[in-house]
Amino acid sequence: MAENVLSAHSNVALARQPIVDSRLAVMGYELLYRKNTFAAQADVIDEVGATAQVIAASLFELGMENLVGTSKAFINFPRAYLLSHSGMPINKENIVVEVLEGSGFDAILLSSLRRWVKDGCSIALDDFVFDSKLTPFIELADYIKLDVQALGRDNFHQQVEALRGFSIKIIAEKVETWEDYQFCRLLGVEYFQGYFFEKPELVSSKASKVNSMTLLRLMSSLLNTSTLSVDDLERIVSQDAGLVHKLLRYLNSPVTGLVASVDSVRLAIMLIGVEKLKSLTNLLLMSEMVGDRHVLLEQIMVRAKHAELFAQNRGYNNQDKYFLAGMLSMIDVCTGMQLDEVLGELPLPSEFINAIVHRSGRVGNALDLVEHYGNGYTIKNPQDLEDLKQTYLDAIKWTDEFLVAI
Repeated sequence: MAENVLSAHSNVALARQPIVDSRLAVMGYELLYRKNTFAAQADVIDEVGATAQVIAASLFELGMENLVGTSKAFINFPRAYLLSHSGMPINKENIVVEVLEGSGFDAILLSSLRRWVKDGCSIALDDFVFDSKLTPFIELADYIKLDVQALGRDNFHQQVEALRGFSIKIIAEKVETWEDYQFCRLLGVEYFQGYFFEKPELVSSKASKVNSMTLLRLMSSLLNTSTLSVDDLERIVSQDAGLVHKLLRYLNSPVTGLVASVDSVRLAIMLIGVEKLKSLTNLLLMSEMVGDRHVLLEQIMVRAKHAELFAQNRGYNNQDKYFLAGMLSMIDVCTGMQLDEVLGELPLPSEFINAIVHRSGRVGNALDLVEHYGNGYTIKNPQDLEDLKQTYLDAIKWTDEFLVAI
């Protein structure tokens, strides 16, 4: 019994490093990804997943108010997140969006950053090296972070001089000695970060686990807006205590501004709203799907959408069933259990389970064709092949857009 209780929890961790002003007063913290409570370094495999884990831990477990108080929270955002900010459930008042140096400073990124700024977000350009072509990005930014160690003192001095005409605040990074600190102060640098002040401090907490299968089922319901109902969402969410806990923690966070009490799952869902629930579900999925699991999520979504589009192309009824069948057909890989065992635990009709496991009926046949095509097997029927070709590329495009959006 004790093992079952323990298995419902996990540990989440991140590191925070202060950013101080010239009087050594803390103005903010950079929140850094950590794989677990034993990790001394970031060891980032997947930048999207790492950012999702930092935000999810801050939002659901550790509490942003506990991590930074009224100070700023600097968080690294990879290009994929920067191109679609609407899916991020963040408090724009105290989070500074750090644009990584490898984000690709092109017109597409510039347009996206302008939307972030228009929506009230602060921007920091990380590990920056001045170039006149980057002037539009500098004009959007509130902060620019210059790496003292990587640049060296001469180049650092040149960077500071090049940026003097702009309305931005410079943060000197990797300040490791008293001499580094005094050098930057004499140049008029306002903010500092580095080992001289404090090494990244590990912060951890117990976290309620959420079943990946629950998240996938919830996401499939949220995506099929034609059949969406609060009753359906309530039924799915209520099956996972960990998910209920996280949603209630979110509602209780300052980001929502909620003052009313919540006494039911249904009320929690209604207060959060469908669009915000979708973004929270996506965030939790991406925080789970790091590295190989991110690739797995992509494969699952391609198969699910391919099955749905194939059914749509054929004019079949209940196309959302095909999406769910495609998604559940790979749930054994997510859970490490036999497919029939996993599906047997879900409130699914027996004919639907048979369609997925034994590929019976119209749903099973469509699923079989989609899987065979996806795995590169020969499709004998020319019409099947044509329909699969048409819908496969659309499924990939939809999945790419979906993963960028979250």
